[in-house]
Amino acid sequence: MDDRIVKRKVDYRVLIVVGIVVVAAVLIYVEYPSIESFSRPTITILTYPSFFQYGSNPNETLKYIIGNFEKWYDVNIKIVTTSGDLYQQVLESKGKGYDIVIGLNNIDSYLAARSGLFYRFNVSNESYLNRTLFSFIQGGGYVVPYEYSALTTDFNYSGKIPVRIIENLSYESLYNRTIAQQYIVENPTVSINGQDFLLGQIAFYQSILKENWTLFWQKSSHLIITEDWDSGFSLFESGSAQMFFSYQTDPSYNEYFNYSKIGTTPFHYEGKNYAWIQVLGVGILNSSKYKNLDMEFVNWFLGIQVQQQIPLNEWMYPANSEVKLPEVFSVNPPISSIIPLNSYLNISLASQNLSTWLLEWEEIE
Repeated sequence: MDDRIVKRKVDYRVLIVVGIVVVAAVLIYVEYPSIESFSRPTITILTYPSFFQYGSNPNETLKYIIGNFEKWYDVNIKIVTTSGDLYQQVLESKGKGYDIVIGLNNIDSYLAARSGLFYRFNVSNESYLNRTLFSFIQGGGYVVPYEYSALTTDFNYSGKIPVRIIENLSYESLYNRTIAQQYIVENPTVSINGQDFLLGQIAFYQSILKENWTLFWQKSSHLIITEDWDSGFSLFESGSAQMFFSYQTDPSYNEYFNYSKIGTTPFHYEGKNYAWIQVLGVGILNSSKYKNLDMEFVNWFLGIQVQQQIPLNEWMYPANSEVKLPEVFSVNPPISSIIPLNSYLNISLASQNLSTWLLEWEEIE
């Protein structure tokens, strides 16, 4: 046979094979323009702007928490932050666009668990978590606590009010005009910390003093009320006011970074210390397509390796009781010496009545 004919036949077959490959490649490209995105899922986490941002090296901390998980599970993690109410954001979106929510406070955790938008899941590290925190949010397996702190009164050692008076501060102390004019608290209608101040105060007045909670606001009308934590802290830091309702761990934060020394104190009554405990929770959304991966991440997040990052980066107490606290936390008043006001206020009742209480507060103010 003529060699030229053989060559033509071989070339023709090669062209057919190449043509099939090219057509197949084009079809694949048209149908799936990004093959990589299908092989590597993206988990979207909704959280707050300061998420692990208060440590000495936030980028390295997030690389450890997020980067390691991405590498081990071959996933992408996208962090979306909002300065507003996280639960409200979920409600407005009906959960779409997010897989995990981190940072739900006490009331929002309770509401989220009953919204139908969250997925009930099991936590492998649950036996190591502080059981009391579960009762403060009643997440029902839909929202799990990961960190907490008492909310107390920070104070500067220099100022108009003697330290001995501040260290024995009671709610009634704020009836005194001179003391109240040195006290900063946030607006409960727009601030979570302000809301928690109100809830703790209502718990104390209704369940311990057996008095109408509005009495406090009527008699302490000279408090400095700010719209958010940042503006309140700015006033406190500048020395414009001596006291600021904030976190029990703030003295350790200042000590760690060599900032000016501050103290903090719970409210006192008949020889006992009281404070509202702010608990933050994590939940998985029903709308997520990657629930198995979500659960793996939550278990990693609640495990000791991540939980031990919380004290020096979030400046809160880790929910995992196996974590040893850093030495600098010893400058804070012991949380074990504080009676949680959460125990005096039914969270179901609080969630039902909060909007009414806020309206009443606005009328007084």
